[in-house]
Amino acid sequence: MKRAIIPLICLVILVASSCEAFYPIEITPVVTPLPPTMTPDPCGPESLSDKMMTINQSLTEFQEVVFIADNSRAQDLISPLMKLEEIRIRLSTLSTPSCLAKFKQSYLDYTAVVIRYLSSRMNDSKSDDYEIDQQNSQTLWQVVELEYEKAILDARLDFQTLTSSDSAFAQAAEIGVMARNDGTRSVNVRAQADLDASIVGSLEPGMQALVIARNEAGDWVRINLMGIYGWVFTKTIDLSAKLDEIPVTDNSQN
Repeated sequence: MKRAIIPLICLVILVASSCEAFYPIEITPVVTPLPPTMTPDPCGPESLSDKMMTINQSLTEFQEVVFIADNSRAQDLISPLMKLEEIRIRLSTLSTPSCLAKFKQSYLDYTAVVIRYLSSRMNDSKSDDYEIDQQNSQTLWQVVELEYEKAILDARLDFQTLTSSDSAFAQAAEIGVMARNDGTRSVNVRAQADLDASIVGSLEPGMQALVIARNEAGDWVRINLMGIYGWVFTKTIDLSAKLDEIPVTDNSQN
């Protein structure tokens, strides 16, 4: 009898262990939370630095072309106007965060009024109606500068003026000399003061450009033609001032 009981006990133990295999004990998994994803602040210094630099450069370029247009004849405004419209489209399509909404609207208002008054002057040079928009554009530019300053301060960025005092535009504006093509053929703008230098642009008949400097010999002047910097042969253009009033610069600049 005892011998029969021992095998029976072993059988019960074996069956019980098999049941545990089919019905394992449930263990509650331990969930480790993932570290939070750091989303950069679109209005923080790191996000705005490059964007504000791009806007700064575009607006300075716009101002340079406006300076040329304001000193050009009405019939010669088509090329500057096309350049201004190109810059305005570039600015309007630039993606900006909500913190720059007022700043963006201010420079879009300004650029629109400038293009409007120049278009009016080109279409009817005898009318003075465009002068109202021209005066309004100066007020709107002050709004642009104000909103720009606010954006820079809010983003804690290093302040840089929109029209840098050491830019070629500012230097040319201080000189106050314009180079004009009063001929009937295009004047080549070259990378250096040399007839064999590469051509980087052309000063079309009736167009004018800001004069930045001249070479020591005085037979070449360096100009800023709507953002294109280069040299033109003095004999092919007319200057609005005497040659000796223009500062001398190194011919290696391009």
